[in-house]
Parts: sequence; C-alpha cells; structure tokens
Amino acid sequence: MVQALAFDLGGTHLRGALVKGNNLSRSASYRLQNSEQVSRHSDVWDVIVRHMLLYERASVEFLAASDPIVVSFPGPVRKGRHIVQAPTVTGAGAGPRDLALELEQKTGRGVHLLNDVSAAAWHLSGRTAADRFMVVTVSSGIGAKIFDRSHFAGVMDEPMYAGEIGHVVVDDRPAAPMCDCGGRGHLGAIASGRGIERAARIRAREFPQDFSQSILHAQVGAATETLTNEQHIVPAALAGDDWTLRLIRESTRPLARVLLANVLGVGLQKVFIIGGFAQALGSLYLQMLTDLMGEMSQYAVLEDAIPTLVEAGYLHGECCLMGCGAFLQAKEQSR
Repeated sequence: MVQALAFDLGGTHLRGALVKGNNLSRSASYRLQNSEQVSRHSDVWDVIVRHMLLYERASVEFLAASDPIVVSFPGPVRKGRHIVQAPTVTGAGAGPRDLALELEQKTGRGVHLLNDVSAAAWHLSGRTAADRFMVVTVSSGIGAKIFDRSHFAGVMDEPMYAGEIGHVVVDDRPAAPMCDCGGRGHLGAIASGRGIERAARIRAREFPQDFSQSILHAQVGAATETLTNEQHIVPAALAGDDWTLRLIRESTRPLARVLLANVLGVGLQKVFIIGGFAQALGSLYLQMLTDLMGEMSQYAVLEDAIPTLVEAGYLHGECCLMGCGAFLQAKEQSR
C-alpha cells in the first residue's frame, strides 16, 4: 500500500499528514493569512509553499524517496496538475502558481493535485452505501462534487468546472455581495462562512439597535467591524440568538435551493456537508438546511427522502487528508 505526504489547503488553514490507507500520522496544522490580510498575493503562496517544504523535510525520515505528495486544493484543478483559480486563498486579482511543478522541483517527489471536495468525496465513498451522492463544503467558499459508483471516474472532476456551484448567481442586484473571484451575487459570496461573516458586519452596521440587543453583541461581545465566525457568530448561534440564526437562515436559503435542484436533476441519494463553518454549527446547521430544502420542495415524490437526505460528512476533521489517501489508492488499483 502506497504512503503519501498529504496536504489539505483551505482558505484559513493548511493541514499536513502522512497517509497510508485509512491511517494518518504526524498530523500538523498551520493557520494562514487570507488575501484580505496581506499586501501582496504572492506572499500567501510563499507562506503556503514554505510550510509544505518545512513539513516535508521534517518528515523525510518517515518517507520513502518514491512516496508522492497529494494536495487537496480549494478550487478547480485541471487534469490533476494545474490550479485554475484560487480566489478563497489569494483573492480575485492573483494568478495561480504552478504548485505541482514547484513542489516537484524542490522535493523530487511526484505531486498530485485534486480539488478538496473531491478528496472528501473519495473518503466518504468508502463510508456510505449510497451509489450517487454529493459532497458540499460550507467554509471560506462553497463547492461541491458528485460521486457515482457506476461511472469509471468515481468522482466527477471533469470538466474542470464540475461542482463549482459556489459561482452560480443567486442575487442579481447591482449591489449584491462580491465573491472572492470578483463576480457579484454568487452563492459562495452569500452562503459561505466568509459570506455570512461579511453579511453580519453589514447588517450590524445598518441596524445598530437590533444588533445591540442581540446575544451576539450583548453576551458574546461582538463589535460591528471585528466580529468573526469563530469567536462570535458560531457561539451566538449555538446559544440560540435570534438575530444570528435569522441571518444564517437567510444566507443559507439560496444554497438549499441550489442543492434541491441538484438532487432532482442528478438523482442524488445523499448530500454530505463538510467545511469548517458547517462543522462548527453541527446539527443546528444540518437541520436548518434540511428544513429549508423541505420548505422549497413541495413535491410529494421527494417528501419522504428530504428528512434523511442531508448528513454530516465531517466525521472527523481530517476527511480531506484521508481522501488524499483514498484517491491515491484508487489510482493505484486502476493501473
């Protein structure tokens, strides 16, 4: 069984581990600055590559020279080699680096790139009886992938835009929220954790009296310009704050509609939810999404399926790293 050095790159964290089959070892995590916190987009890439190289060097005694690197990446990837866009990592104005080539040249190892939701789908394919399912990430952005056991590829990675549902326009107003990719009104700009955080700041600024009476402000201590998901929005939501729950529900409604269209259009048996924001809210978020999909369905044929359609895909925090191993194993078996 092949061992690999796996990285899971997200909008806020980089995680690394050695993966062999279903086993992880030497796990590490690094917090990253996003494109809004740095003056140059290249600085973000430099930090990411530096962390990866330091981790590889620190792990070299546990690796064979032939062990490859597998990177789970939060954006579209072409033919397992080329990053097409990286808006949640470096913003809309930066061109992607040739990460695979750079890592190969500096480590001498083969490098595979795959979309992060693809990695999660590979992992979940070994843990569900569903033949056709979708994995959706709700984190810095919104993305999805479909897994179909009857298809030779398993995960639908081609064409390269497959699963990029975060860039569907769901708000066509001229002043709709701006997506990290530069477009307006995209699903990811509204329903992602980052989009909800931005919406909360705007609403707190525009309706200060309502905000001042919320648990989010009065008990959790959120301030208009500095409130964050981790420190304020998630704790307030879990505490039952009506102001926060209404905001999350309104922001999540477009996602429920897009997912419902996919369920009906493709014939999905399950929708697995992953991503830091959804995971932090846990069953509260899953039930909210299920309720919204039920409200929008109003279709008797689907009525019995809705209550059990949505499930947590984040059985642990390392599903993308584990998915890198499952992907590599499937690749080896297909040879």
